[in-house]
Amino acid sequence: MSFAAFPALARATLAQDPATILDHFRARLRAEDRTFEDRETELFVDTGIGFITVRAEGDLVALLLAAADGNKAFILRQAVVLHLDQLAPGLAERLVWDGPLPEFNRPPTFRLARVAAVSHPVPGFARLRLVGDLACMGVGGMHMRVLIPPDGRLPVWPGLDAAGRTVWPLGEDKLHDPVYTVRNIASDGSWLEIDVFLHGQGRTCHWAPAALGAEVGLMGPGGGGFPETERLFMFGDETALPAMARILEQAPAQMQGRVVIEIARPDLRQALHHPQGVVVDWVLRGEDAPLADLAEAAMAGLGVEDYFWFAAEKAAAGRVRQELRRRAVLPRNQCYVAAYWEA
Repeated sequence: MSFAAFPALARATLAQDPATILDHFRARLRAEDRTFEDRETELFVDTGIGFITVRAEGDLVALLLAAADGNKAFILRQAVVLHLDQLAPGLAERLVWDGPLPEFNRPPTFRLARVAAVSHPVPGFARLRLVGDLACMGVGGMHMRVLIPPDGRLPVWPGLDAAGRTVWPLGEDKLHDPVYTVRNIASDGSWLEIDVFLHGQGRTCHWAPAALGAEVGLMGPGGGGFPETERLFMFGDETALPAMARILEQAPAQMQGRVVIEIARPDLRQALHHPQGVVVDWVLRGEDAPLADLAEAAMAGLGVEDYFWFAAEKAAAGRVRQELRRRAVLPRNQCYVAAYWEA
């Protein structure tokens, strides 16, 4: 393993029983369906944005973080702190970091933006153009949190505590923080666009059509990236359409595969740009076979080099994830299964 391409490095030690910490990290990584290497006294995780190594060094636990830039290193540090918080309160505060750490008033993944335009270029969605210093949102993931302040209150944005943990405003200042796909982004990062599905429920659906001029916070990017494959099987519903559309637009011309999109009504179909070798099918909820059934049927045709992608309602995603594990055809880094909403 070479760290030559990872200039942002951080190392910390913790005076705690190494076996307990390693067992905890193992359990959490398995629960999160993470791919990792288990070397008994050392765990190695390739997160997609950098490396996390947890290893025993005598009576201490050492943690090594390696990322391409400071923002990604911060995300890795947040992940480590979260895992330690789940084990016992106060553990993260006992980490001893080698060398000085960057000081931030805000999480480095935080950006302020303003809604500069609201349009409706595709049926059933409001497209919001956000302007600001947003170049970082175009690298390292397709998704981000949109932080919407409470109505009638001045915004209170996330800060950091002494352990580097993100501190979120609570009570009357609590932010609404839905996750959205970066649908389009300017080459200079001066603006980006998100598509909000107007399903008629929830705060964002009511806020988005009248959001022109509103100030919002953004946290990210993160989540799934662009599948690196020549054969893709992708399944999703309306909530996944922005991510599916962007993946297809970015796909190499030689890509082959099948895409199935489940919608509630025919007028939600939209024109998609995709490679000629990718077949796109639209199915109607309640009339055609359920999306999870279609996804499971497609698993029989998966090859070892293929990529499988599924995003929809939580129960359906859980069922599909379980079936993928049972079949064990693809390694976990060639699968993406996510719950985008809960019934």
